[in-house]
Amino acid sequence: MRNLFLHSAGVLLGVLALSAPSGAQTSPANSKPAAQGQVPDLSGDWGNPVGAGGGGFIISDPGDKKAGTPQDDTPYQPWALAKLNSERPENGPHATFENTTDPRLKYCDPVGVPRVYLVPTQFRFVQTPDIVYILYQYGPTWRPIAMSRGHRQDPDPTWWGESVGRYEGDTLVIDTIGFNDKTWLDHVGRPHSEELHLVERFRRVNHDTLQMDLLFDDPKAYTKPWAGRKIFALQHGGFGDAYACSMSEYEHFRQSVVDPVTAPKK
Repeated sequence: MRNLFLHSAGVLLGVLALSAPSGAQTSPANSKPAAQGQVPDLSGDWGNPVGAGGGGFIISDPGDKKAGTPQDDTPYQPWALAKLNSERPENGPHATFENTTDPRLKYCDPVGVPRVYLVPTQFRFVQTPDIVYILYQYGPTWRPIAMSRGHRQDPDPTWWGESVGRYEGDTLVIDTIGFNDKTWLDHVGRPHSEELHLVERFRRVNHDTLQMDLLFDDPKAYTKPWAGRKIFALQHGGFGDAYACSMSEYEHFRQSVVDPVTAPKK
């Protein structure tokens, strides 16, 4: 299996900026598969397993350092591969701390989905009959998932797209279209177009484990649909403080941490 998105130096900023979590965990003591017609319980604060860092979307074989190389089997359209190879992220084969083109670090742009799940912060579901809200510690931001309607015709492109959802047994299925093309899919700079159609499937495997399966369908950027998976662990320390992107804090981090390491030796 290929690990598409590995923990990177680019995520280190987010790790250092986070405060220690506080508060009590309020998730149920036990989790059982939802019966037909019942709503699966996805409550709790979800994040990366201990020691997993930013984690990754497992695709088909180790791939973060192969991104854009002949060993990368992601089904790029030619322009998308060229764009990937022109980017200057903070991890992957083109990694650099200087002159990064990462819009998250260069402009504090929203990361969008699915990249938000690669930042080592937590998220939480708030399930109501008409709308499921996903609260993200990173941003901080929230995302509404409409549960009682379909997509609008030709929605305006946005950072997070337009999301509608449904339950299939014990799984929450989120269908999103209407993205702009300004975000990266991951930390190494894989692009997408406004035609991206993303499907997320969340299933609570057991009380402490949440599985997310992804399907990327973007015929303008990729020659065929491709899939991914990420596993999250229940976090027992509470939701923690919000992490907001700050250009001034990033510049301080770069000057105090990055520059001393990357500067040429005299």
